Amino acid sequence: MKVFVVGYSTNYSNFIDGAVLTKSLEEADVVLFTGGEDVDPSLYGAKKHKATSSNLNRDLEEKAIFEKVKPNQLCLGICRGSQFLCVMNGGILVQHCIGHAMGRTHIIMNGEEKYHITSTHHQMQYPFVLDSKDYDMLFWSSGVLHYPPEGDGIDPDLIITKGEPEIVLYHKEGLPKCLAVQGHPEMIPNSPVAKMISNLINKLVNENN
Repeated sequence: MKVFVVGYSTNYSNFIDGAVLTKSLEEADVVLFTGGEDVDPSLYGAKKHKATSSNLNRDLEEKAIFEKVKPNQLCLGICRGSQFLCVMNGGILVQHCIGHAMGRTHIIMNGEEKYHITSTHHQMQYPFVLDSKDYDMLFWSSGVLHYPPEGDGIDPDLIITKGEPEIVLYHKEGLPKCLAVQGHPEMIPNSPVAKMISNLINKLVNENN
């Protein structure tokens, strides 16, 4: 499996079974968007929160790369990358939340399975503005947030009802499939959660082929 990394570090792919890095976007099976600064809220039509620290130039460069991704390639986003993919699919972001930062480990779940994952973010995907046919929330957390999440268009009660988005699969018509992983499996590459996500990536790549 060939992985093209967009962002600061190639270490983000270290948990993916069979991953081989490539410098060719054209040849990649997976286009991996990594962590870093917050996504600029101008990309999703919101005002900038006082806690938001963004780099619009990076956002625009990565948006240009995203627009070149082919339908048979999988986009993978980790941490900031997951938020970026949410925005590229028409979603918005929680611009500030408390409870998921500082390398904390917490539980993600899907109703049947539970895993511990490491997390370091203060922003979060908010896919709930999208048509339900355009995404699947594969895993979520519950009760990790300490205070109501902040941001334009955010309904805290909806997050309480549906869960705090952790792993979301976007499959909007006309766009490549996007697997958005909020936590950091690359920080715990030998863990059960990293193995589960690696298996999911391989499954989606095989489906694309």
